[in-house]
Amino acid sequence: MPNIKSTPGINAASMADISFIILIFFLMVTTMGSEFGMIRLLPPMQDETVEQKINERNVLVVFVNMQNNLMVRKELSDISMLRETAKDFFNIKNDGEKYPVKIQKELPLIGMTMVNEGAVISLQNDRGTSYKTYMQVQNELTAAIRELRDEFCLQKFGKMLDDCSPEQQDVVSKEVYPMSISEAEPRDVSSRNR
Repeated sequence: MPNIKSTPGINAASMADISFIILIFFLMVTTMGSEFGMIRLLPPMQDETVEQKINERNVLVVFVNMQNNLMVRKELSDISMLRETAKDFFNIKNDGEKYPVKIQKELPLIGMTMVNEGAVISLQNDRGTSYKTYMQVQNELTAAIRELRDEFCLQKFGKMLDDCSPEQQDVVSKEVYPMSISEAEPRDVSSRNR
């Protein structure tokens, strides 16, 4: 009988372990593209059984259409003017029919001060609004509130908001100038015009 050599089989018992280790290695060293977005604290859930009445003068309506045109208070505007318009609207020093209702409130670390009662910016977009324009509008509105907070802190505490104590930051950010931006679900205005 001839002597036939058989080829030995490959031991595949550790292949799964090796594949798993390689997978873990690539997951650890691969960098993922970072998405940019906004940090927002959502408002607490409202009781749907309670009907809330909103004073129209407490709402600054900002609308961006599908051509990325900006309307503020039903008038055509420009993004470069949005920050000043929002600051003017929210500023607790301003009073009158076109400004939110003010109330005097006793605040910790500050004392008696005037605050806006329920002031909010209502941001509305068309579904065709570009993401770039949407982000520019968001940035301008956020910057307006941030600047008002800094100005208030400079006046009351002699330093910018970031340099204040956590307690001071908390009272200014929650009581004096809260980030009150309400976003409605995007509308499809273009389909109604056809």
